[in-house]
Amino acid sequence: MSYYNCDYVRRHYDVTAEIGRSVIANGEPGVIMADRGHYIGVILDSDPKKRIRNYHPTWEMQYGEMAKKLPLKRYQVLVAGWGWWDITNRNIVDVFASTPSQAKYKAYERCEYSDSRSEGDDYPIKPSPWLSKSLCRT
Repeated sequence: MSYYNCDYVRRHYDVTAEIGRSVIANGEPGVIMADRGHYIGVILDSDPKKRIRNYHPTWEMQYGEMAKKLPLKRYQVLVAGWGWWDITNRNIVDVFASTPSQAKYKAYERCEYSDSRSEGDDYPIKPSPWLSKSLCRT
């Protein structure tokens, strides 16, 4: 399953869901901004805080054309791992956010919850304290 293009939702529910597509969710217009597994993450046009909310892909959902402008910017955050001194051990994480600081926090959340176990260890690996020094670019 691909993280960004709602591949599972499109195949399983036979809908045209993808990031950046305009929708009408429960009678309110919005834009798909996240792939949430069995659900799609939609930002409603009427929401002043631009929060991504989960919606079922077929429950009172009408799909439109691709949006001309996204409600959030796409950031690429350079994240340092445990071997932060090694230039080959760095990852670039793509996130959608309204500010660079929100982008850093979303990248931190994604790194914290993704593959947090080391091979042969029985305890989770915590994210690097150097994540706060990550670099953002739009």
